[in-house]
Order: sequence, then C-alpha cells, then structure tokens
Amino acid sequence: MTKFMKYKSLLLVLSLLVSFPVFSLTVNIRSFDHEGFTRLVFEGDSGFEYKIESSKKGLEIRLNKKLTIKSSITTFHDSRLIDKIIHKVERKKSSFTVKMKSPYTIDRHFVLERPFRLVFDLVKSPGEERIQQSTGMKKYGNVQQEDQDFNYERPKKRTLIERICIDPGHGGSNFGAIGKSNLMEKDITLKVSKKLKRLIESRLGLRVIMTRTGDAEVSLDSRAALANNQKANMFISIHVNGSFRKAANGPETFFVSLKATDQEAFRLAEKENKSFEEIDKMAEDDELKLILWNMAQTEYIKDSSKLAEFIQNELNILLHTTNRGVKQAPFKVLMQAAMPAVLVEIAFLSNPAEEKKLKKDSFLEEVALAIYTGINKYIYYQNSRYY
Repeated sequence: MTKFMKYKSLLLVLSLLVSFPVFSLTVNIRSFDHEGFTRLVFEGDSGFEYKIESSKKGLEIRLNKKLTIKSSITTFHDSRLIDKIIHKVERKKSSFTVKMKSPYTIDRHFVLERPFRLVFDLVKSPGEERIQQSTGMKKYGNVQQEDQDFNYERPKKRTLIERICIDPGHGGSNFGAIGKSNLMEKDITLKVSKKLKRLIESRLGLRVIMTRTGDAEVSLDSRAALANNQKANMFISIHVNGSFRKAANGPETFFVSLKATDQEAFRLAEKENKSFEEIDKMAEDDELKLILWNMAQTEYIKDSSKLAEFIQNELNILLHTTNRGVKQAPFKVLMQAAMPAVLVEIAFLSNPAEEKKLKKDSFLEEVALAIYTGINKYIYYQNSRYY
C-alpha cells in the first residue's frame, strides 16, 4: 500500500469517527396519573447527568449529552397536569421543557437504575382545584414495566431526600492523621468531599451542603448544627484512618452508638471526639441518653445502619479488601445530627501502601465514586420502600 493510500484510509476512518458519535443516548418519556399526583419518567438506555430548573411556567431539564429522540414535541392530551414536552439541542447538549396545564409543585424526584430512570412526581399547587379521587388509574404509552417497578399506594409518611450534608473531617490547625510523607488527613477529606459533591449534584440533582469548603477549623458542634439548620436529609462525615499497626488496612463505616463495637472503634471515637470526657459525661446523663436513643432508635438508627452498609460494600469492592464491617461508636459529630448519619474512614494513612494510593487524585476520584454509589443505592432502597 502506498503512502497516499494509507493517508487516504486514515482520513476515511477519522471522517467516520467524526460522523458517527461513539456514545449516543436514547431517552423514552412516559407519564401517567395516579390518585393525587402525576408521575413523569425519563428512561435512558444508559445513565446521564442532568440539571433541573423549575418555574411557574414549567420544568426544564438540561442534560450533558445529545439525545436520540423520536419527536421534538411530545403531547399528553389525557394527562391531568402535563401539556407537552419540548426537546431542544444546543451546543451538542439536549434539554427538555415540560409545559404544564396548571400551576404545579414537584412533590419529589429521584433516580432509579436497571434501567436508568429519572422520575418526577408532580402535584397541583396549593389553592388549585383538588384532584378528584378516581377508582381506576389511567395509563399512557408503554407503562407495563412501570407497573412492576412501583407500588402505587402512597404512604402517609415518606422520607424525601433533597439535601445531603458532606462533612470533610478536621481542617485548620486540626490536621487529623498524618502519613510518613506528611500527607494530612484534612487535605484528603476535603478533596474527596468536593469530588463527592460534584457527583451528587451532577448525577442526582440534589442540593449538597459542605461543613467546610476550605482549610478552616470547624467545631464538631457546628458541623452537626449546620446540617440540622439546613434541614439536610443525610449526613456523611469523611475521614482517613490511622493505627499504630502498619498492617491495618481497608475502609470502615460507622453509625452512632453510645457503646463502641470493639476497643479499636472506641479508641477511634476517642481520637475523633478530641475529649472523651464529654462523651462519658453524656453517657452518664440518663435524661440525655434517653433523648438520644429515643431519637436514634425510632427514626434514624436503622436508616444510618443501611446507609453505612451500602457505602461500606462499595468501598470494599474498590479497595479489594476483606470487609472490616459496619461498626458503631460514640462519635459526637454523629450524635448531634438529626438525620441518618455515617462516618466513613476511607483508608489507613498509617499503611504505606494505602498512603501511596491516597496521594493519587485518580484514586480519590474512585473513592468519591464508591461513596456516591453507596449513597445512590441507599436512595434507591428508600424509594423502593415507599413506591
């Protein structure tokens, strides 16, 4: 083959690559009415990132990819609430504008997987004519799979996950654990937390609150207070472990308890709390102890345990380690959080091999993705309990 022919063949391959994108996304849209709400589903043949903007006129959903879609306008003649959905493409990115028949409110939105679905539950705004109760359920389009995915009985009490508080451990003069190479826990936790924040916002569209965004010293009381004041629905405290045993390795995920799972967990809580006398005093105070356990056992303890389990499983897969298990310990920062709350020790800075990994930005990206995946599975688990 001559040089000219080789050059011509290379140009042909490149032109084909340019003409036909390697990655494409197809989205199917479905909507159907239930008693008291309208469900809108965007189902993709793969996952996608999105941003949401809501106004009185309608709902706008912006995606980070260009979509393959049958029609630029989808009309819903029989829907109580949705009029039509307009699909637009700008700068190789797609967006959907959902036009409503009347003022509306997003009751909740969430993501389901296998297949990937972005789901909205929409209701008429307060003051609008009350939706008539119906004995049957109208279905539009191909919704047989949706019938299998959801239970249509809406319980009186639901957990709406709208805000997540991420707590990068330590900061300022509180360095946390320090590796042999002077790698500091406070720097690692901030990096992982920022990466985790981006993943949650871009993939789930939820609001993320950070207890610190820079190298600042924040008290344990202030961390939990911020989450409580901002009405967060989940509290994730990020840390890096340390041990006098260099061989100690792997992630650990904790939820709160006045008693530690083991002596090692007890010492870790002592270190993170700075002054264990405070916790000891709390344990002796019968009234406060009763309030704590009434709160935790009746509302949050089971959810915190499940959240910890999902995150721990994902980190085990990432680090290829023997499961150190989900543990309990009296972490002060978790005790004061009025929501499902966990503390994640992502790896051991005292372990030379894990310290080497913690220096790499690519590894921290993987850690953030593992924690995100655990959070997402927890949200999926919560949604499946209510729908």
